[in-house]
Amino acid sequence: MIKKTLRLFAFLLSGLFFFALAGFVLLPLPGTIPVLMYHFIDTPERAAQEKNVVSRTAFERHVWFLRQFGYHVLSMEAYEAIRAGKRKSQGREVVLTFDDGNYTVAEQALPILKPYAMPVTLFLISGSLEDGRNGSMKKETVLELAQYPWITIASHTRTHPFLSELTDEQIRDELAGSKRDLETLLQRPIPYLAYPSGDLDERVLRLAQSAGYRLAFTTSAKKLEGLP
Repeated sequence: MIKKTLRLFAFLLSGLFFFALAGFVLLPLPGTIPVLMYHFIDTPERAAQEKNVVSRTAFERHVWFLRQFGYHVLSMEAYEAIRAGKRKSQGREVVLTFDDGNYTVAEQALPILKPYAMPVTLFLISGSLEDGRNGSMKKETVLELAQYPWITIASHTRTHPFLSELTDEQIRDELAGSKRDLETLLQRPIPYLAYPSGDLDERVLRLAQSAGYRLAFTTSAKKLEGLP
């Protein structure tokens, strides 16, 4: 009886391992595309203390994992084409993004991504680029990074507020203003947005659409009709 129980347990365990391995190999399935969101890349000490900080060593391992196991890192343009039905999803696809435009992204993350020209989208706070406030990279750095075809520059508003707490006029200034700031700096369209702190409501959504953004990203789990 004990032997039969052990055999059954071993069989179930091996079956569970098989399905876990199959899932690891196959996932994410075509059309299911995770967006990996980072903020700051810094020392292990700072990473241990702050939730939005990843150490450089850990980030190197993340990039190694994506390459080693055959993940396709998509540009924002390719991701948009799949969402619009203009391009077929292949599976095992991810999107790599950084919020806030912190200087550590240019100093620590980009040297890791550069040898592979790994597509990445940088959501920048346009009002911080002039003087590098709060650790933001400056305009000169943004202009340098924008020369790489695998780097997409996108908007993270002008000052990173909670948008749902603002008036309509203030929201327009944050959304349309940031878009205009970046388009003037880079002389190219800026069609992508990340909502600061993932904060939005129906009003913010409507004003983001009217500002001309084609895709916008949030960390919020709530569903809103017409989310771009």
